[in-house]
Amino acid sequence: MISHFHTTCLAAVLAPAVCIVAPCSAAPAKTKVKVPAAAAVVRRVTPQFADSVIFSLNKKVKEPTIAAKGEKLHITAPNVRECVRAYGYYLRNVAHVHFSQNGDNASVAKLVLPKETLTVPATHKFNYAYNYCTLSYTGAHWNQTRWERELDMLALSGYYAVLVTPGLESVWKGFLSDLGYPKERIESFIANPAYSAWWHMGNLEGEGGPVHRDIIAQETKLGKFIVKRLLELGMEPVLQGYVGFLPSGSDAGKIGGKLIPQGKWCHQYERPDILQPTDPIFGKIAAIWYRNLKSVYGYQGKYFGGDLFHEGGKQGGTPLKEAAEAVQAAMQKAAPGSCWLIQAWGHNPSPQLLSGTHPDQTIILALDKNMSAGHDISRNYRGRPHVWCELANFGGNHGLYGGIPLLENMPSDIGGAIGIGLLSEGLEVNPLYYAMVTERINSNGPINRAGFLSAYAKGRYGTDDADIIQALELLVTSVYSPVRLQEGCQENIMCARPSLTARKASTWSKPNNYYNFQDVRRAAALMLAAGKRLRLDTLPTWRYDMADLCRQVLADTAREQLPKCKAAFDAKDKAAFERESKAYLQLIEQTAEVLATSEYFLLGRYLKEAEGKAGKNKEAQAQMSKALKQLFTTWVPKSGTTLNDYAHRQLSELMTYYYLPRWKAYFNARTQELSGQAAAGESGRSAEESNSNNGEAVSTSHELSASVDAIETGFASSDTPLLTEPTGNIIELAEKILKP
Repeated sequence: MISHFHTTCLAAVLAPAVCIVAPCSAAPAKTKVKVPAAAAVVRRVTPQFADSVIFSLNKKVKEPTIAAKGEKLHITAPNVRECVRAYGYYLRNVAHVHFSQNGDNASVAKLVLPKETLTVPATHKFNYAYNYCTLSYTGAHWNQTRWERELDMLALSGYYAVLVTPGLESVWKGFLSDLGYPKERIESFIANPAYSAWWHMGNLEGEGGPVHRDIIAQETKLGKFIVKRLLELGMEPVLQGYVGFLPSGSDAGKIGGKLIPQGKWCHQYERPDILQPTDPIFGKIAAIWYRNLKSVYGYQGKYFGGDLFHEGGKQGGTPLKEAAEAVQAAMQKAAPGSCWLIQAWGHNPSPQLLSGTHPDQTIILALDKNMSAGHDISRNYRGRPHVWCELANFGGNHGLYGGIPLLENMPSDIGGAIGIGLLSEGLEVNPLYYAMVTERINSNGPINRAGFLSAYAKGRYGTDDADIIQALELLVTSVYSPVRLQEGCQENIMCARPSLTARKASTWSKPNNYYNFQDVRRAAALMLAAGKRLRLDTLPTWRYDMADLCRQVLADTAREQLPKCKAAFDAKDKAAFERESKAYLQLIEQTAEVLATSEYFLLGRYLKEAEGKAGKNKEAQAQMSKALKQLFTTWVPKSGTTLNDYAHRQLSELMTYYYLPRWKAYFNARTQELSGQAAAGESGRSAEESNSNNGEAVSTSHELSASVDAIETGFASSDTPLLTEPTGNIIELAEKILKP
């Protein structure tokens, strides 16, 4: 059944030469979008083409066209957003210009004029970018330069709406100040950018703070820039709507409404309270929020995010239908015709809450973590339109992973969805998979694998050499073809809290092997052979991919090596245990060396950029650095919780100064045990903790170890030696690792 949303509102998304008229009956914007915004993208991403690309607007054109006229490239489209998307299509498919979050070849690209007019396939009406988590796990360190490139990439790929959270710190300051909260309570409520995702979802407050004023100023400036640039490109920012969050322990008497305490999230963090949306005061409080939102961003907004009772929140007897009606009524009063974007995750949104939403003013973001081919991707949200959202990464973990066959054969109607969403919790990984996501957005019907891999190789490496294509084929049919539902990649056990029975690093992931390790090793060998023969080591894209492949080979080898350590320990063979544990530690050392060869695997790069968000203030820089290091390791200020290593990263310095010392301390304790000595605080007993993940019962276990605890809790504040520039020779390292 085609809803009213599809037949009338979405048609306006492709309106010509004006700020995109939002679905959900939003009023048209008055300011015209000028084609120079598209020309500006060309200047930024391919400056050598700046004088050779001409854009024309024609509202009668349903699908953009690309043609050569003389020595110029002419792109005709109905609006600026489609102009930029068409240019992205040209770059990928004609000029073979490759962009990714892990390198590109744009600086050496040559203008190629098409021999005949090309028609760009229509895309879906509402392609959406970002999970809240993405903007902390991946975006916490992004500055304006990085965001500018990111927005250009999103526009070139065909996205329409983008979640924006930088700047909400100032919105909250103004909002809570207007409500009469004291300065100290406001400061203790605001979370560091590394943790702001869960603050915005109502899971915690104040972590990584009190946030330095220089950081807040930089985030506010950044948020304003993002919103302004999105509008220039004919795209829409998704801003934070008001669903009732207030600082925990708020005085209901002073607020004048009913507050629902939310308890703890993941047994660790006190959640913000929720002002019951059905309370008569809710509309007045929400109006104050939207007033501050507009004041900070200079834009009222057409799309608003915000989830009620996310991941186990307490409803406190709230009538959900009426609550949804109240939340949406406040949005409509602030921004008539706006849409509420609700994340479908776990048990949310419930049928009761959905029933209170207006079908033409609601979009459901249907998060799908099942990357296996063939599963049913269709959804039914009681007539509310939905976006199918890939969720291939959790926490920003490194590991080859993604559902490429799933995307290749996805039906053209995406299971009844109105668009595709980029909702991975962490990005800056797996460029092959995310290139396939872009291909899916810009294709109708099944994707030809051979054609895609050839175009991808030409763009990323400048050649579709047979060895490279065979390597990519091996990866697609093995590690990029998961066979079951699982939460992200098969994790590297070198990043796990040490145990002789370690099979995964984080609490909620699946430990089962699903691919042949030898396929990845063979792919790495083929990629190495091509790199040596064609001198591809000059390309940052090839160096990253070669390092990534070697990293995966070493991670797979560790899964085979650790059982040898356990067998020696169980046999009480001290000499064998020392030999096997030494071999295991060498795998960690090799991994650190491999990762050091690519700038994209350096902790120093992350921290340098994060510190840059604090301006020149040393205190603020240290605050950003500490928060990010904590997030990547223990997650919370203490060790051994269910969140431990959830956001683990395989970065060179982490391997050297965090994972390696943990395993050394652990193996030393076990060696002492074999010698008949009991190390203090090293009981060897297993600590169990039960938890749940949106209804899925899980448990985590780790061996009690005072020495490992000390390494974990001290790392975030430690003065770790850092790399900001790559070092080492990936070809020499790969030859040693892949030696038969």
